[in-house]
This record gives sequence, structure tokens and C-alpha cells, in this order.
Amino acid sequence: MSVGRITRPHGLKGELRVQSFLSDRSLLKDIPVFYLGREESAESLRPTGVREAPGGRDLLFRFEGVEDLEAAEELRGRVLYAELADFPEPEEGEYYYFQLEGLLVKDEKGERLGRVKGVMPVGPYDLLEVETENRKTFYLPMVEGIVLEINLSEGYILVNPTPGLIESQL
Repeated sequence: MSVGRITRPHGLKGELRVQSFLSDRSLLKDIPVFYLGREESAESLRPTGVREAPGGRDLLFRFEGVEDLEAAEELRGRVLYAELADFPEPEEGEYYYFQLEGLLVKDEKGERLGRVKGVMPVGPYDLLEVETENRKTFYLPMVEGIVLEINLSEGYILVNPTPGLIESQL
């Protein structure tokens, strides 16, 4: 699953700034190996060091074999993937946002509204980014009353959007 993006090199010695896709970016600090793709043959990157980036929003990583600006520049913009097994098991009733990607979103009547494309933290609550079958996107606030149930084992999220919420975005 995708867990972050290499945004740019930091300095001249191969350090890379990584934007986390996780709500708790500190989880990235304990990942033993990242991948530059989802396929089995994807190139792997092993961290040799990690620290907080200035400004506190991103992390700065050093990876084996990335020793200079030129090598770091080749990784600019690449998405980092990690194995679910490398993360601590969430508590019962909790989940990682990346586990929501691809889940079916349906309403109380059973109508399929789309699939989760991602989760966006926007302030006091997060937004579910949902893509419809015809590739249009809408957003649902992840708040009580709108998100009724998240069922990872059966692969769906049950929602009750307020009237007009979805239609106003499409």
C-alpha cells in the first residue's frame, strides 16, 4: 500500500524529504524496507536514518545506496509503498487510512456510491475521497452521522450523506 511520496532531495548528501500519507507519520520511522512500486519486482529502499524535517510536516530519510544529490534527484516524486505486516496491529475498531483505499462506499439503502480513492486530512475532520463508477470524484466528511460503519472484513463503508451533499459535487 502507498504510504508516502518522496517530494525532493534535502541537502547534497542524498537525504530525501518524504511526505507521509498516514495520519500518524511517525509510523514510517519503523518501516524496515520501502518499495517503489506495488509489483513483486519493485525496487526496494532500506532506510539508514530518519528525522523530522524542518517545519514538522515531513520526514527526512537516508536510504542505502543514495549518497548524493544526483542519486536523490532520481527519486523525486516517487511513491513509497510498504507491507501491511510492517505496521503494528491496530486496536479493535481502529484502522489505517490506507486500509480504506478501494473499499466500496454504499448508503443505507444499499446503493453503491463508489470506491474510496483516498483520505484527506483537512482540519477538524478528514475527508473520504470517493470515485464513482463513471470516474467522477466527491468527498464525504468522516464524521459521526455521515460515516455509519467501516467494515474492513467485508470491504465496505456505510454512509448516510446529508441530502444534496454528493450531488452538489458532481
